[in-house]
Amino acid sequence: MNLGTEARMNQLLNARANRSRISELDLVRAFAIIGVLAVHATSFATTEMVSDPASFPVYNFINIFMKFGTPVFLFLSSFVLFLNYFPRPVSKQTFTSFYRKRLIHIIIPYLVFSTIYYAAVAVTREPSEQPASWLIDFAGKLASGTAYAHLYFVFISAQFYLLFPLLLWTLKKWPKLIPWCIPIGFGAQWGFYAVGQWTPISGSANWAFTYFSFYMLGVYLGIRFDSLRAKLSPFRQLRQFRYRSLTVLLWCVWLAAGIGHSYIWYAKRTLTESLPPLYVYSMFWNGYAILSALVFMQTAFYAQAKQSRSYLLRLLKKLGALSFGVYLLHPLLLAVYRELKPAALPVAGQHLWYAGGFLLALFGSALIVAFSHRYLPFSWLLFGKNELKRTTGRIPDAESFGGNKIGLR
Repeated sequence: MNLGTEARMNQLLNARANRSRISELDLVRAFAIIGVLAVHATSFATTEMVSDPASFPVYNFINIFMKFGTPVFLFLSSFVLFLNYFPRPVSKQTFTSFYRKRLIHIIIPYLVFSTIYYAAVAVTREPSEQPASWLIDFAGKLASGTAYAHLYFVFISAQFYLLFPLLLWTLKKWPKLIPWCIPIGFGAQWGFYAVGQWTPISGSANWAFTYFSFYMLGVYLGIRFDSLRAKLSPFRQLRQFRYRSLTVLLWCVWLAAGIGHSYIWYAKRTLTESLPPLYVYSMFWNGYAILSALVFMQTAFYAQAKQSRSYLLRLLKKLGALSFGVYLLHPLLLAVYRELKPAALPVAGQHLWYAGGFLLALFGSALIVAFSHRYLPFSWLLFGKNELKRTTGRIPDAESFGGNKIGLR
C-alpha cells in the first residue's frame, strides 16, 4: 500500500469515526419526544378548560408552543440519512440494505401498531359506525397512515424513504444543487399548499410534501455537517462576537415565533378577535418548527460540551434512544388513562389529572419500551431497533423519527 492510498484510507476512517460519535442527536430526540407527549397530554385540556380564564392560557401555550416534536423528528430522519449515505457510493447493494433496514425497524412496527390501534378503536365503535368491510376499511387506513392519529408520522416517513434514492442520486450527480436544498424544501412545501387551496387534496397532512422544508433542512445539514460541526461548538460561539450575536438572534426569533404561534391559536380557540387567514397559522408553525430544529441542535451540542457527565443528560439520551418506541406506544397508555377519569373533578384535580397523563406517557412508555428491549427477544417487532445499546454515541441505523373513541386528539 503506497503512502497516498494509506493517507486517504486514514482520512476516510477518521471521517467515519467522527460521524459515529454524534451523541448529541439523542438529546435532540429527547427534546422532540417531550414536545410530542406534552401536546398529546394537553389536547383534552384545550377543550375542557377553555372556560377557565386562569388555566386555559397556560394549557393553550403548552399545547401550541410544544408543537415542534414531529417536525424535529422529520428533520433528524433526513439529517441522519444524508449524513450516513451521502459519502457512500450509490449502488444496488446500498439501497437494498437501506430498504431492508427500514422494513425491519420501521415498517413492521408500524404494521403491528396500526393493527393494535385499529382493533382498539373498532371495539369502541357503535353498530352504526361499523364499516361494511372491516378488511377493506383497515387496508385503507393502513395505506394512508390513519389507523390512529399519530401514525401519520411513520406514513410520511415511508414516503420520504421512497424519494430518498432519487434525492441522493440527484444531489450527488449535481452537487451545485446542494446550497439550494433549503429553498427547494420551502418551495415544494408551499407549492403543495398552494395547489391544495385551488384543488382540495384529500388527507394533505398525511403527505410528505406538507413537511418538505424540514426534510430538506436535514438533507442540507447532513451533507454539510463536517464543515458546520465546528460552528456548533459552544466555545467558539462564546469567544467570537459574531457567533454570540447570531445565537442571541436565533433564540429571540425562535421565542417570538413560538409565542406568536401560541397567541394566534389562543385567539382562534377563544374567538376573542377577528381571525387571520389559515395560511398565517401554517407560516407561524413552519417558521417556529424550523427554528426549533436549529435551537435544539445548538442546545444539544452546548449541553454535551458543558455537562457531558450530568445524570440528567444521560437520562435524556436514553429517552432519545427510546423515542421511536415511546412515540408508537404512548397514545395507548393515554387512551386507557382517559377512560379511567373520575366523573367529576375540582379544578385542582383537573390539573393533577393532566399532569398525571403526561407523566404516564413519559415514564410509563419509556419503562415499557426499555423493559421490552432488555428482556423480550423480539421487541424489534413492536418498537424497532434496540437503540439503548448505542447511547454512548453511535448514530442509529433506524431513523428517528404529532378524536376518536378511545381518546387521542
